Amino acid sequence: MALDRRTSTPLYVQLKDAVVSEIRAGDLQPGDRVGSESELERRHGVSRITVRQALKTLVQEGALYRVPGKGTYVASPKVAPLAAFTSFSENMRSQGLTPSYRLLGARLISPPAVVRQELRLGEHDRAWRIERLLLANGEPMGLQDGFYPARLFGGEHGQIDPESLAAGSLYAQMERTLDFPLGNAEETLEPAIANRKEVELLRMPDGAPVLVVRRLSYLVGGEPIERVKLVFRGDMYRYRVDLNRGQRSDE
Repeated sequence: MALDRRTSTPLYVQLKDAVVSEIRAGDLQPGDRVGSESELERRHGVSRITVRQALKTLVQEGALYRVPGKGTYVASPKVAPLAAFTSFSENMRSQGLTPSYRLLGARLISPPAVVRQELRLGEHDRAWRIERLLLANGEPMGLQDGFYPARLFGGEHGQIDPESLAAGSLYAQMERTLDFPLGNAEETLEPAIANRKEVELLRMPDGAPVLVVRRLSYLVGGEPIERVKLVFRGDMYRYRVDLNRGQRSDE
């Protein structure tokens, strides 16, 4: 797509549209590295400032993402999960995607002090640590690292078999097993840079961004049942919340 200097459309907008056209045509695929600033400058005959403005806009719009020291890459279409207390399965199906899982580990352990406190466990109580790779349409999407009271998992009647977590929703199994349904959760979100393990399992470049979600979940009766850390790919996952402003008081 040639840039037209005779129109009133700013050159950076034309350059942005040219990159988008390459993405839509399939010439640039998700995960592909976009040319460097100097390459784009030479190819389109524009200034470095124009290139930087176009790339910055595309990053802000979510079409591209930056990896510090590596370059700028084409982002995959982002998933916007439901702004509710929902499972990974429910979120992916709401986007028309098929969820699946790979169980990375299931161990009965003596949990760290902070987990013991959050789950209101006794001094000698143990907890299951469940780690899973979360996939959508077969593509790695996120990692789950959760702690759960010991009574929830195991081989006894009324417990969840950890091996079953390789094939289905954890929340669905919890609600079939527990005496009380899931009630509410406290959740925090923050951006981060993927560590080595996350880079390998989520198939991302070094230094890629991730979204870290920490959730403490409760049953309807108020008993804490889950303390989990979820790490999602920053190039494929975005968090949307619909906000409504209620009646304002007089200032």
